[in-house]
Amino acid sequence: MSPTLRNIIAGVAGAVASIPANAMLLSPMAKLTGAPAAPAYDPTADPAIMQETWSAYFETLDAVHMVGPLLAHWNGAFCGAFVAALIAADRGPKVPLIVAGFVLLGGLLNAFMLPGQPVGFLLLDIGGYLPVGWLGWKLALQFRSKP
Repeated sequence: MSPTLRNIIAGVAGAVASIPANAMLLSPMAKLTGAPAAPAYDPTADPAIMQETWSAYFETLDAVHMVGPLLAHWNGAFCGAFVAALIAADRGPKVPLIVAGFVLLGGLLNAFMLPGQPVGFLLLDIGGYLPVGWLGWKLALQFRSKP
């Protein structure tokens, strides 16, 4: 198999793996921290009403309630980069960090879709995707056979 094709497969596999890795932590962490139930997201609703709804929701949260989404988001980037690094043709960081960047893009879209999130949380969240992707790559190197 050509290295380019293998890297593409690694990138897709990492991106796909990041989705359940993110989702599997959200609900348990919300229960663990006692976070109130989030309002339903309705893409057809009036944006002004959705902004008010989400802003009111975020005002009810304490800092401990933000740990769950933070860990879930970073877990997606970590696991996606880890899987990509295991499959990629070379041992370099390019493919895993591209996957972490893809997950970062999802985090940026989330920031725009759910208005009213605390700025400090957003900065910490967005700033963590690539470093945890790098950690996923480094860990995967320990599991790969030596060339």
